[in-house]
Amino acid sequence: MLRIGIVVLALLVGVIAWVASNGDDGESTAEPASAGVEAKIVSVEELEDFAADAGHEVYWAGPLPGKVLEVSETSSNVQLRYLDEGTAAGEGSKAVLTIGSYPLADPAAALKGFGKRKGSLVRKSPNGREVVTSVEKPTSVYFTGEANEVQVEVYDPNDKRAMGLALSDQVRPVG
Repeated sequence: MLRIGIVVLALLVGVIAWVASNGDDGESTAEPASAGVEAKIVSVEELEDFAADAGHEVYWAGPLPGKVLEVSETSSNVQLRYLDEGTAAGEGSKAVLTIGSYPLADPAAALKGFGKRKGSLVRKSPNGREVVTSVEKPTSVYFTGEANEVQVEVYDPNDKRAMGLALSDQVRPVG
């Protein structure tokens, strides 16, 4: 009975995290840092140091030409936005490639629950990664981190690019 309770609790936490990260405006919750959340532009080396100290996996899509990396952290997630060179931290459009890492008690159970919801689309990558998105918000694609510590969100304003990145090996832990 205790196992069932734990699974139900993990699913509930996952659904709450998914709902919290999915506004109804078609945009990711990954947006410029709000008041009280420090966003900063970091080099690859600084991001590696940040990830090593985060206490959980932090995902990214590697360095991209013409882009700078902006990292922000709250008590519930880490967001890494890819901004055009010259854009200040906390500025710019929220409609940019963003990789979110959300620590959860059981990300795999949460993802499985999300995949069973009406309107969810589940796909498998060539390397076996299961990714889930919804027909309502295809610009955000989710998968479980390698160590089952985080649920990863790949947001891109182009839904095909978001899915392609999530299915690829390009989105991976920092380091």
